[in-house]
Amino acid sequence: MEKIVLYHGSSKIVEYPKFGEGKTYNDYGQGFYCTKEIELAKEWACSDNTQGYVNQYSIDLSDLKILDLSDEKYTILNWIAILLENRIVNLTTPLQKQAREYLTKNFLPDYKDSDVIVGYRA
Repeated sequence: MEKIVLYHGSSKIVEYPKFGEGKTYNDYGQGFYCTKEIELAKEWACSDNTQGYVNQYSIDLSDLKILDLSDEKYTILNWIAILLENRIVNLTTPLQKQAREYLTKNFLPDYKDSDVIVGYRA
């Protein structure tokens, strides 16, 4: 059993993580975003100089499907391809559209069935 502690910054106390209540266009799509870094969770909790909470969770990873973008088999281009699929991006030129198509065709990892994604943040 591999348990880790994670933090979630929010404007409210979130006793139990619940999938499907987050923003649709986040970096990795709709999900429940956490960090191992308490200071980062504090930033998320108090964005725009508002009051907030850092929620703490302990999670057992042993039976979860994990995509770790920091693994040596991935590059920053894999992360960018995921961003291009999930974020609203205003691509106005043919070259920009070709670049998105190239990145998603060649670098988009199979991430949608992952229980946990470890990666960068925009």
